[in-house]
Amino acid sequence: MVSLIELTSPLPLLPRSSSLSSEVSMKLFVVTGAGGVFGSAILRQIEHLHSSNAHILAITRKVEEVQSATANFAATVTTFSIDFEDKERLQRKICEGLARVQTEGWELAVLVNNHGSVGDTSIRMEEVSDIGYLEKYFLLNFISYQVLTSVFSDRFKASKRVCVNISSMAAVKPFQSFGCYCAIKAARMMAYQVIAEESADVRVLNYSPGPMKSPMTDDITANSHSTSIREYFASADWVDADASAAKMLKLVNEDSYQSGVQIDFYDR
Repeated sequence: MVSLIELTSPLPLLPRSSSLSSEVSMKLFVVTGAGGVFGSAILRQIEHLHSSNAHILAITRKVEEVQSATANFAATVTTFSIDFEDKERLQRKICEGLARVQTEGWELAVLVNNHGSVGDTSIRMEEVSDIGYLEKYFLLNFISYQVLTSVFSDRFKASKRVCVNISSMAAVKPFQSFGCYCAIKAARMMAYQVIAEESADVRVLNYSPGPMKSPMTDDITANSHSTSIREYFASADWVDADASAAKMLKLVNEDSYQSGVQIDFYDR
């Protein structure tokens, strides 16, 4: 998604002083969907909070845009693209991407799984029968997400690891015209909750950032088969992307949440 928020917006949202930031040296952040509305806000907030103590691996289809937006960051930013729909080369490309930084020496390694798509909202779930469409959709939105999580967790096992799933209310509540989206959001949340149960040495957070104005929401407004959904997105009370990214990083930084829990932007 192309960000509708200026990448030069002010950042006075999250104070630099908090528990982890004062205790650790270098922190690694792997952020997918880094060129979208929320992804670009995450990059800005990492820069604001951690500055030169952070190295960001920004995975995006918009490499040049992200490189330009982060050119003046004090944080080190390594930007590259992975085709998450390329089944044959997916695992190799993920391994090559994460190999751009050393495996050890990070006191904190954070993965923010932020990539994905809403899919075709013009059709009802009972009408979805195209096997090719389903395979491509689940490859982008779940399979690549799981493979990336597994490779990340193994590669940086010498560090304290935090895996963040950018979730949604659609993970816990059905919405008309969002059938496949609801299904993968529920699957992603449950996969991370299982990791939290199985792996005590990995901190897991499912974070729902709230509705944000974006090309995706414009597409939903124009094409959803549901009148109520179109009306909602035409007049929604949008969440500020930087405010939501700041809250997510605050949760990661304070490290007091129950591993595996889903937390919404609107939760206190």
